[in-house]
Amino acid sequence: MTFEETIAQLRALGSEQIRKTYQRHGSGPNVYGVSFASYGALKKEFVGRGKDKSHAHAVARQLWPTQNIDAQSLATMIADPQQLSEAEADSWAQDIHYHVLADLFAALVAQTSLAPTKVAQWTAASDEGHQRIGYALLSRLALDNQDVSNAYFEGYLPQMEAAIHQAPNRAKEAMNTAFISIGSRSEGLRELAEQAADRIGEVVIDHGDTNCQTFDIRDYLARVWSRKMNVAGKK
Repeated sequence: MTFEETIAQLRALGSEQIRKTYQRHGSGPNVYGVSFASYGALKKEFVGRGKDKSHAHAVARQLWPTQNIDAQSLATMIADPQQLSEAEADSWAQDIHYHVLADLFAALVAQTSLAPTKVAQWTAASDEGHQRIGYALLSRLALDNQDVSNAYFEGYLPQMEAAIHQAPNRAKEAMNTAFISIGSRSEGLRELAEQAADRIGEVVIDHGDTNCQTFDIRDYLARVWSRKMNVAGKK
C-alpha cells in the first residue's frame, strides 16, 4: 500500500463521533477519527510475516510530516524500530503535543536500543510533551523488557516522587502510570512504589471533558498482584 493509498484509507475510515472524542482528549483539529480497530487492520497491510519492513518504514516517514493525528498514530505502528534513527526519534518527539500519540510513540521507541538513553533525556526535559513521552517510555520498558534490571527502575522512583506534584498535567499522569508499571514488575519494586505513593498522597490530574479517572497507585497495584497470584495459582 502506498502513502497516497494509506492516507485515502485513513480519511475514509474516519468517524465524526470518534473525531470529536479524540478532540475532547486533546488531539487538535487535524484528525480524521480513525478507530484503533481500523488502525489494527491497516497495520496488517504493512507489518507481519513476509512484509517489507523497509517499505513500511518509508511510508511511516511520509505519514509523519502530515501532522495528522491518525496518520502519525499509524506511523508509530508500522515504523520499523530497527530503522528508527536517533535523529528521527528526536524529530518525531519534537512534533508530539497529544498525550495519546506520545504513548504510541513511546511504545515504538521501547523496541529500540535507544530507549534507556531517551528515557534519561526526555524525563529530564522542561516541557510537558517530552516528559510525557519519557515517562510513558519508562512504563513500557517496565512492562515489556525483562532484560533491564530492576535496579534501573528503582533509580527513577525518587525522581518521580520528588517531581510529580509540580509536573505538567500529562507528564504527571505518565508518572502516576509509571509508578504502577514499575510496581507491577516485582514484589520488591511494588513495595517501594507503594511506599512512595503513601508519601506522595493524592495525585490530581485534569482529564478535561472526558470520563477518564486518575488511577490510585496502591489500589491499582493490589488488583495487578491479585491477578498475578490467581494466574500463578492456576499453573
